[in-house]
Amino acid sequence: MKHRRTVVAAFVATGIALGVAAPAQAQTADQWFTETVGKLGIPFAANTDLPAVGKQVCDMLNSSLAANSVNPVPAVRGVVTTLASRGLDRGQAGSLLKASVQAYCPQNARFVGR
Repeated sequence: MKHRRTVVAAFVATGIALGVAAPAQAQTADQWFTETVGKLGIPFAANTDLPAVGKQVCDMLNSSLAANSVNPVPAVRGVVTTLASRGLDRGQAGSLLKASVQAYCPQNARFVGR
């Protein structure tokens, strides 16, 4: 019985150690966001500070959610409409919003879907 507990404890310890190990080259939120925007094909000038754009999108969403605390739908639609009015199509605007939320304000993920 004692041997069984030792073996189980060893397996649990090994599993925890393997599960907690971080990747050798972890990406920062800024790196992930910049790469994601590129993969999505969202057009920005070459010298655009994409992480700053993503953070501004989160700031817009946070302000809009604070003003519409009862119903988040108008807040999300407002941000998408604002982004679309700046030259993105609605699909690109929604994708930019989702990527921004995932990178910089994940506490709002429940409002924008996956």
